[in-house]
Amino acid sequence: MNIFKVTLKSKKHSFNNLGWLRIVNLIKLYKLQLLQPRILVFTVIASLLPVIILLIMAWNFVHQPLIELEKTRLDDQVLAFRGYTAASEKGLINLTSSYANWTDLFTAVQAEDIVWINKEVTKQLIFSTDIDVVEVVKNPDEEVIAAQGSALNIPRVRARIKVLQTQNIPSQALIDTGQHGLLLLANAPIYKSDGTGKIQSPGSLTLGQLIDKNWLDKFSDYSQPTTKLEVFSLNGKSIVSSSDDVNLDNWEESYLAAEILPDIREGRSYYRLQPNSGLNTIYTPIFDSNQPVAIAKIQIVSHYFNQAVASLTRWIFISLSLAVLLSLVIAKLLAKQISQPIIQLAKRSKTLATGDLISPIPGVKSGGEIGQLAKAYQEMAESLKALIENLEHRVAERTEEIEIARQTLEVKVQNRTEELSIKNHKLEQALRDLQLTQTQLIQAEKMSSLGKMVAGIAHEINNPINFIYGNLTHINEYTQDFLELIRRYQQRFPDKELAEYAEEIDLEFLATDLPKILASMKIGAERISQIVLSLRNFSRHDESAMKQVNIHDGIDSTLLLLDHRINPKDGLSSIQVIKQYSKLPFVECYPRQLNQVFMHILTNAIDAVEVMQQDKQIIIQTEVTEGEQVKIKFIDNGCGINKKYINQIFDPFFTTKPVGKGTGLGLTVAYQILKNHYGNISINSSLSKGTEVIIELPQVIHKDTAA
Repeated sequence: MNIFKVTLKSKKHSFNNLGWLRIVNLIKLYKLQLLQPRILVFTVIASLLPVIILLIMAWNFVHQPLIELEKTRLDDQVLAFRGYTAASEKGLINLTSSYANWTDLFTAVQAEDIVWINKEVTKQLIFSTDIDVVEVVKNPDEEVIAAQGSALNIPRVRARIKVLQTQNIPSQALIDTGQHGLLLLANAPIYKSDGTGKIQSPGSLTLGQLIDKNWLDKFSDYSQPTTKLEVFSLNGKSIVSSSDDVNLDNWEESYLAAEILPDIREGRSYYRLQPNSGLNTIYTPIFDSNQPVAIAKIQIVSHYFNQAVASLTRWIFISLSLAVLLSLVIAKLLAKQISQPIIQLAKRSKTLATGDLISPIPGVKSGGEIGQLAKAYQEMAESLKALIENLEHRVAERTEEIEIARQTLEVKVQNRTEELSIKNHKLEQALRDLQLTQTQLIQAEKMSSLGKMVAGIAHEINNPINFIYGNLTHINEYTQDFLELIRRYQQRFPDKELAEYAEEIDLEFLATDLPKILASMKIGAERISQIVLSLRNFSRHDESAMKQVNIHDGIDSTLLLLDHRINPKDGLSSIQVIKQYSKLPFVECYPRQLNQVFMHILTNAIDAVEVMQQDKQIIIQTEVTEGEQVKIKFIDNGCGINKKYINQIFDPFFTTKPVGKGTGLGLTVAYQILKNHYGNISINSSLSKGTEVIIELPQVIHKDTAA
């Protein structure tokens, strides 16, 4: 009985321990079941984080260049506006100088012929041009003898005109008149057409043009029809606008003084990008004597900028959505792949604890660490040695396979790299050929248009100058006859009144000076004839086919066209051109193309020597080599070229000149033209020691060689 009771107590205690063990196992099973959602959340976060970072970086990398590109578009409109303003200023000063350099006006101002001045100058300018203000002043008392334009009554305009008149040279100014808006003024002293009378000018001529809506409409035709332009003063008052809206918007009223005006006063432009409004705006200063006098507000349509930003946003959103979806799918698969076998193995381990060694362990046939763990549960210690040997054998086999695969992959990668290198070289060569072809087409079209224009100008000038030149001899003879007649008349019929009039007009001086004037006119006509001949020789519009020409004629024609740079009139020292010509045979070539080569080389030589203060020199040598090649050398003592750039000098768009000075196409086109002529070009240069350009051309291009 006691033994039975003890047995019952032991069984009862065992049952209690088994119950607690089941409760603990259930808790562990519940924690293992929570593993799958944790793995899911971790995988989603880990995969999305780098994607989001990359998308943010892509947004910043692409969005900022879009903004800079839009600012560049606005800057282009500012350049166009300033170019148009400069053209208006130049046109006004030229118009003022041309009227002021007029003998009839000189005489009328001296005689105070107000009727003639109002008719021939004031009214003529007001009704036939865009001039709004005209004023003629007589020296030395600065008496206004003719005036037209209400803006002349404004004190600040009067004060600025007096400043311009004191300069005694053609000058200009831009004034904010207030109620009349911006006024562009130009003043020039009055003197005779032949240049005399400058020292004691009888007066000055002042012309003015208002920057009004008509002026803005012409600028819109010059730039883009969709461009909106408004000019307002530094205090925010609207002066003129290309649209009907002439008031500042709410943003401008709030930020004009705080943000826009500080940049304007320092000579900088202010950008205002408004994608939602459909317009992007730039505020840029309008200068007079390097001081801002007004603000130009230029607006362009932001349609394409908005499209680009919308496309970028759409691309970012789609990429993010796809990344989230892909992350969820991958996370679900990984969570299922990792957590499911672990949970199954945990359940089976509980049955192993109860002594169930017959049931198969889940995951035995699966690969990876879970499969190995399942096999370890099943085989335990008795299979440990066999498992290790099997594992070592498998590792050796796998290592051998990996080594073979690595060697095979290296060979494939090397072969593929060689193929890609060959293809890349071919693509680079094709790209260079395409760029060179495009460059040649553009340059050929430009030179063709220039040749047509030059030939047309030469033809139009040739006829009237021949008429003038042909009649100068007759005019000279007639003049001599008239002077002889007057002399004989004075000797035979002396008269006191006629003698006084002859003395008043200085007849003796006229008789001496008139033949000199006719001789000067003859020299000028001959000079124009030489220029026309040079233009025709340079353009050779009617000689586009290959023919035999004199190389010296082409070089001389090019030099004559560049005479304004070789012998400048603005006070700079002239360039000494030394011709060392040898006797050359005629060369078979395309004359117009060869003249283009001479133009590019001589232009580069002039650009190089212009930086020199003195002793500017260009030497041109020609000779025939032993191989019957014609050799032409252009040698200058200019700034030279750094030797590290010599190998790049014939590359398209490469230039050593400052930005805006050269295009990098001249020597590229020259190289290709000489290559088409089966000639050579080489350059020897050192920095600060000058440059030598050598051209070699065959005398005759054989047909079999050309083929």
